[in-house]
Amino acid sequence: MSFSGKPTTLVERSILNDGFWPDLSVTEFQAGYRLPAEYLVELLVDGIAGAMGEVNRDLARRKRAWQASGIAEVASADSQLLPERAFYVATYKRAVYCRAKAYLLEQFATVNRRAEAANLAKEAPETHEAFLAFSQQAVRLIQGRGRITAEAL
Repeated sequence: MSFSGKPTTLVERSILNDGFWPDLSVTEFQAGYRLPAEYLVELLVDGIAGAMGEVNRDLARRKRAWQASGIAEVASADSQLLPERAFYVATYKRAVYCRAKAYLLEQFATVNRRAEAANLAKEAPETHEAFLAFSQQAVRLIQGRGRITAEAL
């Protein structure tokens, strides 16, 4: 069920990734992150694909390091090389899906705008910022960094 009370039709569609990081699923995204039913499939795919590209760019250094150690694909990595591979797959998906949701929540005002049905939780800047923060926390976990980084200038 959507924020608006409209039933959400789950869409079976995969988004192919680069072969190293896992492919993504529109269905998994819809089910796990409760997107409004008003979104067209194309907008969902665009949001996921854009977020995937950004997260992949953020994780390029980690990817190179793991590939240098013999890991060709995170999901099927040798458990001796990457014992927490399931954790990294789930964390990667969280990074992408949270970033996609942050992007899509910003778009909601252009998808459906009715004064009598306005829902501030899905349009508020704080919601957008929270999902971007969730995404960045997941990226930092994969990078092996903590929640906060400080540098001496």
